[in-house]
Amino acid sequence: MNFAESFKIALDAIWVNKMRSLLTMLGIIIGISSVIAVVALGNGSEAVIGQEFESFGVNRLFVTTSYSEEITSRDRLNHADVDAIERSFPEVIKAMTISVSGSGQIKGRQNQDPISVSLNGVNERYNNIEDIKLLYGRFLVESDVKAKRAAAVIDSSLATEVFGRTEVVGERLTITSRTSMSYIIVGVYEAPMTSFSNIPGFEMPKTIHVPYTLLERHYGIGDRVNGVEINLVMEADQKAVVEDLKALLERRHDNIGQEKYMVFSAEEQLETVNRVLGLLTTVIGAIAAISLIVGGIGVMNIMLVSVTERTREIGIRKALGAKRKDILMQFLVEAVIVALIGGIIGTILGIAFSFGIAWVIKIPPSTSLGTILIAWLFSAGVGVFFGIYPANKAAKLDPIEALRYE
Repeated sequence: MNFAESFKIALDAIWVNKMRSLLTMLGIIIGISSVIAVVALGNGSEAVIGQEFESFGVNRLFVTTSYSEEITSRDRLNHADVDAIERSFPEVIKAMTISVSGSGQIKGRQNQDPISVSLNGVNERYNNIEDIKLLYGRFLVESDVKAKRAAAVIDSSLATEVFGRTEVVGERLTITSRTSMSYIIVGVYEAPMTSFSNIPGFEMPKTIHVPYTLLERHYGIGDRVNGVEINLVMEADQKAVVEDLKALLERRHDNIGQEKYMVFSAEEQLETVNRVLGLLTTVIGAIAAISLIVGGIGVMNIMLVSVTERTREIGIRKALGAKRKDILMQFLVEAVIVALIGGIIGTILGIAFSFGIAWVIKIPPSTSLGTILIAWLFSAGVGVFFGIYPANKAAKLDPIEALRYE
């Protein structure tokens, strides 16, 4: 008996017992579809986060002191450190600013609740660190920073929420943070949109850019620097710059080797996030793949039933000259076909599920041909592994005993 004949007999046997065959495939269908959907959504999430980091700027660094309680006043960063950094790395620093964070509330229109906002204290070079698309007016200038002027650059969504329009340059905005302070709006920028913006319930934080010198005075920070944001040129070796920055600060504060300073790299953060997502995708995919084992056991169980039901048929075939390998091939091909059909149906459902879920949560699914091929090979492997025992049992039947079987 050749392979083509075994294939035809296997299809006939599956077709005769359609419902039983479908139920046999169910475990494999669920397993394959789950694995493909999980991997597709995991890859899609990685792609989205990568795009967000690219828009944020992968060449950005954030320098700050460690969160350790052992930090003393002598270890803290100051304005002189910022000047030293700029002098020491002129070739690789594209833009740099002291960063001072704050928060406050703005009274909404009419009877609306107060609007919570984030205050981002920066200098005039910050728009070279983050891509800020101005719609009206201008960004902060050097004179705003030096004069500690109460100038504010707000986003268009906040302008609409407070004033009912976006052309609000020259208007005044009162922000309550410790005490109330009136700011004059000098610029309106396009409200940032991310891949997560369309997710129901997700709201981008409303950020107002103001001179860092103003917030230093407002919060009584003085010469102390809590953070420094840096944008490096594209050619810069980030890891080398990070190590050199730490070494410079440790020398200036005489705390070499004490790990008092942290330099966060956007590139490193992206790598960390991708590693975590990759691990989660692998773990969840492996858990989903357990159902393939269950499906394989189902295949073996049904094939054993099939061997029992067709015992007389096997005896007749052997009596007519069928060899052991012919019987083995017949049942093994049937097991593999059951698993492969389950794999194909599972693949179609997995792709459909991943596209459906991705459409709901607004991320692009990423189903690779490699994942589909691996799924099919795995389902075929399940068929071979769990079909070999029933096929071998059928092949070893004694023809005389098989013919006597009722």
